[in-house]
Amino acid sequence: MGRCYQKTIYKSSDFGKELEITSHFKDDLASLVATEAPSAEKIGKIFQFVKSKIKWNGYHSKYTSDGVRKAYKEGVGNVAEINLTLVAMLREAGIKANPILVSTRDNGIPIFPTTDGFNYVISGVEIGDQIVMLDATEQYSLPNVLPLRDINWQGRIVREDGTSDWVDLTTNNPSLKNSIMKIDINDEGEIEGMNRVQYSNLEALKYRNKNAKIKEEDIIIKAEEENGGIEISEFKVDNKTNLDKSVIEVYKFSSEELTDVMGDKIYFKPLLFNALEENLFKLEKREYPIDFGTPLVSKNMLSITIPEGFSVESLPENLAIGLPNKYGVYKFDISVNGNKIDIYSILQINTPVYPIQFYSEIKEFYKQIVNKNVEQIVLKKV
Repeated sequence: MGRCYQKTIYKSSDFGKELEITSHFKDDLASLVATEAPSAEKIGKIFQFVKSKIKWNGYHSKYTSDGVRKAYKEGVGNVAEINLTLVAMLREAGIKANPILVSTRDNGIPIFPTTDGFNYVISGVEIGDQIVMLDATEQYSLPNVLPLRDINWQGRIVREDGTSDWVDLTTNNPSLKNSIMKIDINDEGEIEGMNRVQYSNLEALKYRNKNAKIKEEDIIIKAEEENGGIEISEFKVDNKTNLDKSVIEVYKFSSEELTDVMGDKIYFKPLLFNALEENLFKLEKREYPIDFGTPLVSKNMLSITIPEGFSVESLPENLAIGLPNKYGVYKFDISVNGNKIDIYSILQINTPVYPIQFYSEIKEFYKQIVNKNVEQIVLKKV
């Protein structure tokens, strides 16, 4: 993208000229942040303010439609009206902010920095040699935690002085989901337990977008359906809208469907309803790299109390496997301590974009994970 294009887009009435319109928010900005406030405080407060002030109407565009002033007044606007307002307010507060042009995941990869290559715009704050990315269309997004639709390889930051640079839209902040279960199995194979699940970064954003505005009973129904038909009680969610902390979901559950009882034996999968039972990668060959969006970490810790009068007849073996170049690891550890079975598993993908030349390795990697997850623990009556 040459300097000519930067100058042209900054002269555009529905892009650059919109950044010069500031009178409508000056009073709000003055009451929101003090001039001498630290930059991080200004960024956080202005970001949260814009998210609450203007709701997204669902339209993607790098250009405004009705204009930033009208969007601000009416409280609704397209992507450009929201994020250009954010850029303008940050600049007015003395923050070095500029628009970042983006091609969303469903729009394809912007190989060349042309006008037609981008269909979206976010805000970028330059702090030293780092760029903090902000998308105020998402109520529950955080700095550098963009919605998945934005995370599409590279964006183009366009500055007022006519310069521009490619910006890596991926992040090293992993998408985290951690589950800790305590489980009791009775002699009829019925299970009662408690599950504590922590969601962080992109996982927290996805959880909040999915659940923040629906009734608790509907969240419970969904969780029961998605987790093998368990029955949930004493359900609680912490930090559903507190963006400073991870989402924590805690509930008790029971089920008669997670085990198979045959004669004097009880069979069940070690990770129960958290088992990965299907390989994500089924194609013989793949044409493009695998874009996870962010690094991934998924942990499971289970402590299972077996019924009195039963012993462990067989367990899956431990497993530790990795991908080339430390792109990912999977570990599965299982042990018996008295009447308890302790299980720990972790799946860790360390790169947001996995190279195509190692496709066969990741396909085999996930095959081994699935095979391990569907192996059975066998308890036998003594």
